[in-house]
Amino acid sequence: MRALAFRMLLVLCMKYRPGWITRLQLQVLLDTTARAFAMPGKKIRSRTARGALREYAAFTGKCMKYGKADPKKLREEAYRTGNLIRRITGFRESRDIERLVFYLYGNLRISMSGHIPGEIVVSRCYFGRFYSPEQCALMSFVDEGIIAGISGGGRLEFAERITEGCGRCRACFSEAEDD
Repeated sequence: MRALAFRMLLVLCMKYRPGWITRLQLQVLLDTTARAFAMPGKKIRSRTARGALREYAAFTGKCMKYGKADPKKLREEAYRTGNLIRRITGFRESRDIERLVFYLYGNLRISMSGHIPGEIVVSRCYFGRFYSPEQCALMSFVDEGIIAGISGGGRLEFAERITEGCGRCRACFSEAEDD
């Protein structure tokens, strides 16, 4: 029943894209990232959605410059957040998981398509203009953790990245039993 209610809510959110959800999402993502880098967080949910997105990009840049960069910790913290989202929504079906993940990333101005599990293509990424290839590779552990948490486990491996001069990002998300 809960999954049905969240499925209906997701359909409405996909249609209207309320800014307060983007701001809340970015605040949760910033808190997750801050924990992973052992950096003090900051409040951004009172900003506009666009302002919160810029603040998150600046914050992650600062974290990568001054924080302790541990890919395992980034993935673990993001997995916890994704798993919490999974428990709250009750989503278990691939179709629901895909729609939710693509919606959440769309709020971050990241255009995704494909399948979970399967190939994921990112045709546009807001963060591509802020991150170096090395920073993008590091932050992709957050992506892997979030998607794995929401889907109940898995691994994300990139074959192409926009930050490396490719016209798109191309990755494969495979299910894993060991999360």
